[in-house]
Amino acid sequence: MMTYMIDAWFERNNPYLRVIHRNTGVPIVNWQGDALSRRLQNGSICVEDFKESPSQELVKELFLLDCLEQE
Repeated sequence: MMTYMIDAWFERNNPYLRVIHRNTGVPIVNWQGDALSRRLQNGSICVEDFKESPSQELVKELFLLDCLEQE
C-alpha cells in the first residue's frame, strides 16, 4: 500500500493536483490553477500518467519536481 495518495482534477476551470500523506492527510505537493497549467503546458507533468493507478515512482517524480522548482 502506498503511503501517499494523489488527488487531481485536471478538467476544471481551476485545475489542481495534490499529493497527500495517507496517514496524516498533510499535502506534500499542492499545485493549482496557473502553476499547474504551466507544468502541463511545458511537459513537466503529463495527464496520461494519471490515468492508471499512480505508482510510487510517479509520486517520487512529483515530489522531486516540486523540490526543484522551489529553489
